[in-house]
Amino acid sequence: MGAVMAGTSSESALPLLAGKVAMVTGAGQGIGLGIAWELAWAGARVVVAELNVEAGQGAALALTSAGLDVTFVETDVADPASSARAVQTAHERYGALDILVNNAGITTFKDMFEVTPSDWDKLMNLDLRGLFFASQAAARVMKEAGGGVIIHISSNHALATLPHSEIYAAAKGGVNALTRAMALSLGPHGIRVLSLSPGFTDTPHYRRWLAERGEAETERAVNALHPAGRINTPQEIGQLAAFLASDNARALTGVDITADAGLSARLYTADGF
Repeated sequence: MGAVMAGTSSESALPLLAGKVAMVTGAGQGIGLGIAWELAWAGARVVVAELNVEAGQGAALALTSAGLDVTFVETDVADPASSARAVQTAHERYGALDILVNNAGITTFKDMFEVTPSDWDKLMNLDLRGLFFASQAAARVMKEAGGGVIIHISSNHALATLPHSEIYAAAKGGVNALTRAMALSLGPHGIRVLSLSPGFTDTPHYRRWLAERGEAETERAVNALHPAGRINTPQEIGQLAAFLASDNARALTGVDITADAGLSARLYTADGF
C-alpha cells in the first residue's frame, strides 16, 4: 500500500487559483480568451491585456457578465513600455500579479525568398522580444512578492514545422529556449517559468484558414492527423494553463508542455506510404 498523502478537505474544496491575480496577453479571442475564461473560473482575478480594444472590452464584458472579476487593459506587447504599464495596472488594481500568460502573437507563413526584414522584425518584436519584456516587467513584481508563474504560449512549430514557416518556427524555438533560461534565472526568486505548445486549435483564426481551403474537406483531413480524430479547443488549452499556473504543478518549471492532441506522435501523414 502506498503512503497516504497529507491534505485537508478545505484545501481541496478551494478553486484551483483562489486568491491569485493573472494577466493574459492577447486575450481578446481564440486561445487567449479560452485561457482567460479558465483562469477566472479557477478563481483568479484576470487582467485581459489586449491591443484590439473592441475585442478586449468584449472579452472583459463577457467574463464580468458571468460574475467573474476581470479587467481590460489596452496593451501593445510589441512595446515594452505598454506591457510595463499593463503590469502596473494589474498590481495597482489587485495588489498583486501572481500569473502571467504570454499569449499575444502573430503567425506568418511566407515563401523564404519573399520574406523581408520588415516581416522578420514585425513577428519577432511581438512573439519573442515583446514576450521577453512583458515577462521582465511581471517578474519584477513577482520577485518582490516572493514568487509567481510565467507561462509562454509557444507552438508545436518549435519542435517540428512546415515549409515557409521560418520566421514563426524560429520565434517559437526562441520562446522555448527563453523558457529554460528564465526558469534558471527566476527559480531562486520562487518564480516558475513554463512554455505551453498547442497544435491545431479551434479558434476563429483556424476557421478562417479552413474557409480559405474548402472547410469540410480540409477539416476532415486535419482531424484525421490526430489520434482522437479531433483538434484542441481553446477551453482545453485554458484548463491546462490553469493547472500549470496552480500549486498542483509546483514540480514543473523550465519545460515545454506540448498539447497538440497527439499530432506530434505521428511519423507520417494519415495516408502513409
